[in-house]
Amino acid sequence: MARQRLPKVLAKQEIKLLLQAPNRKCPTGLRNYCVMLLIYRGGLRVGEVCGLRQTQINWADGTVRIIGKGDKERVVPLDFDTLEALTQWKAVKPKGSKAFFSTLRGGSVSRQYIHAMLNRESEKMGIQHTHPHMLRHTYATELLDEGFSLRDIQQVLGHAHITTTQIYMHVNPVQLRSKIQQRRMSE
Repeated sequence: MARQRLPKVLAKQEIKLLLQAPNRKCPTGLRNYCVMLLIYRGGLRVGEVCGLRQTQINWADGTVRIIGKGDKERVVPLDFDTLEALTQWKAVKPKGSKAFFSTLRGGSVSRQYIHAMLNRESEKMGIQHTHPHMLRHTYATELLDEGFSLRDIQQVLGHAHITTTQIYMHVNPVQLRSKIQQRRMSE
């Protein structure tokens, strides 16, 4: 059986730096920040972000309806900060574009743009070899560390099979060491 590689994740400090990189005072910076948030705090895939329409966002209940792989639909709850940022982008984004995340001329942002933007912002903050799926991996790993069940994470990420989600069960060596040390002290 082939050995499955563990997903690469960003440290909390790296995520914090990355989210500080875009200049949110200009429209493109705000858009880029929102794109990062939806991948990191919503677990969306790059293609799902590129294809997002404003009608998929339910502003009243704070969710986004995603049509994912295999045309499967899922509803993703968003935190307050992400919703607030999306509301700010909605107010300044070019009117008339079908895509929620558009260029300033109204065209859709592409996968290639998101990859390049994330690389540019990462390098600016001294973070090397970052790709969009790392943000999704980081989100899933953080949810698991916070006590969310695999089923919850599976649902949010839109995985068809729980075995896909189980890769996030990789052991965090720092947390494991802490648990082992606590166990020994209590004996």
